[in-house]
Amino acid sequence: MGAAMALGTAVQPGQDADGAASAESDRATQMQRYVVSATRVEKNPWRYASVPGFEVLSRASEHDTDWMLDALRRGMWLENRVMPKDWLPQPLVPYTVIVDDTDIGEAPESQIHSRPTVLQRPVDALTWGELSEETNLSVEAVGSHDGDTTAINNNVHGVNTNMLMDSTMSMERLGRCTPPLPGWLVTGLAGRERGVFREAFALMVDEGSGAVGKSETVRRAAGPGTLWVSLKETQRVLKVLAHNPHDPSIEMLPLRLLFSETPPSAERLALWESEAALFVRWGLLGSGWRDPAESRAFLELVRRARQEPVTEKVFTDCFGYGYSVMERKLASYLGKVLAEPAYVDWDMPPGYLEPLSLKAATSDQIGRILGDWLRMKGDFLRGTDPKISEGLLGAAGRMLERAYREDNGLPPDVDASRGAEHSASTAPNAAFGSAVVMKPFVVAAERIHDPRLLAVYGLYEHDIGNDTKARELLEAAVRSKVVRPAAYSVLAQLRYAEAIGKPAGLEGKLSAQQAASVLELLRGVLQGAPSPEAYNMIIDTWNNCETRPSEADVDEIIKGVELFPRDTDLAYNSALLCSQSGYTGRASRLIDKGLVFTTHEMNKEYFEQLRSTLGEPLAK
Repeated sequence: MGAAMALGTAVQPGQDADGAASAESDRATQMQRYVVSATRVEKNPWRYASVPGFEVLSRASEHDTDWMLDALRRGMWLENRVMPKDWLPQPLVPYTVIVDDTDIGEAPESQIHSRPTVLQRPVDALTWGELSEETNLSVEAVGSHDGDTTAINNNVHGVNTNMLMDSTMSMERLGRCTPPLPGWLVTGLAGRERGVFREAFALMVDEGSGAVGKSETVRRAAGPGTLWVSLKETQRVLKVLAHNPHDPSIEMLPLRLLFSETPPSAERLALWESEAALFVRWGLLGSGWRDPAESRAFLELVRRARQEPVTEKVFTDCFGYGYSVMERKLASYLGKVLAEPAYVDWDMPPGYLEPLSLKAATSDQIGRILGDWLRMKGDFLRGTDPKISEGLLGAAGRMLERAYREDNGLPPDVDASRGAEHSASTAPNAAFGSAVVMKPFVVAAERIHDPRLLAVYGLYEHDIGNDTKARELLEAAVRSKVVRPAAYSVLAQLRYAEAIGKPAGLEGKLSAQQAASVLELLRGVLQGAPSPEAYNMIIDTWNNCETRPSEADVDEIIKGVELFPRDTDLAYNSALLCSQSGYTGRASRLIDKGLVFTTHEMNKEYFEQLRSTLGEPLAK
């Protein structure tokens, strides 16, 4: 509470009593300003925990939080059990798991909450067989994500968390692989309609063995079975197979089309996805996995498919036989696994999952995690639902602002409008000094202590178009050596835009110093999260620089083409830069690399035209 001070009014020299009375009525009574700061009392306050690979923000019970987190951890363990390690690179930034427990029917409309998790029997129950009656799946999308991390938000209000549930994140993890995995493999593994990991895997636990993931005895994990084209077609094929396993009405896709670099037609997409999943199941869970020679051949095929198109020769080099033999094997395998659950032997040791220890969450943890989730979701929906996107980004701003206020003990009534700070003008009653004027709310990077919050706040300001503030926040985050590749990437874009607007080099080019300020950030990105976008920006920077790249710089660019061999635009741009910089020998080799995955005739012509312009090399 503020204490009011009664102020008397004195008669000034030369002023009569009536004048004094009039002046008194005109004057504003000024009181000392008091700021009341108190911890906000939450009905169910947020708590925080960190375990390997995850950050957890929860206002559910520890049991319910464990239920959700362990489902993800078990799912990831299972993926690691089935897939080679180099297919599933670990992200630098932990995933965030948000577990809410709010009755959204009673929550204020101004608050944003995820809808309660919905568990239901599998839609494709046919492929789960007898397990379909015991299996409950969550039907929500995985979550919000950017190039660094994924934020998964679940509301467990009213959800029966005593049921088993496991979840997978294979699609997001597979997408980080460099060189990228071939499309048929990714679709066969994680395709939402027919992939082997399209849904959760259920643990088959011995009765009375204890809590799942802690001390139980688990023999196997079971997942959805093979679905062929559609449920209706699967039912038809089952009837056909019962009478004639070689019935010609069962359409199989020729392997040359499965491995083709040309995307399948709309008419054949479902069949292509079905055969991709069948081949992947054969290679990782079926006959191809049980036979050591076949397993090695399958993994070698994938290794080569990451670097070159799969032809029958490549296939034969790996397996020792051609397409026709494998096509017969897959047709036979289809009869064994169609609508049959996929099984994985489970040997997770008891106590494998690190215990969860929830503690009261700090304001910067709450603001960073919830703000990041909201901004990623808002940015994702920007093109498809601008209205919802705007609402989510607005909520992200309010969440980040609240974290900033509470972390710095700022009063809740500061004017939150954007703009420069201003000072109070002289008040009419100067005898009592200047009147207190509220200043607009301005975020200052130096008052944010957590580099991760600096990064998220900077990314948010960039998302809403306030790049001046984004630059300030991201510069501070990078100086603090924050582990958030997107922060470095966005800051590189901002530095580049500023440099292009005011080039300091000769002939309107970037100076070497300007280029270096951009390149140092991009090299940091490449160390942890390489992407074609980062390599293309390096190329753009050199194209606009007054100095030419060194041989080491060119080798760095060539590395990008090797990491992303299917990106023919990157190969062409790299070859063009090498050509213009005098590295014609390297340019020629890059043209060869670009042509490996080029399927369009016009693109082939572009590469050959560039080759025809190459002169004598200035450097090898």
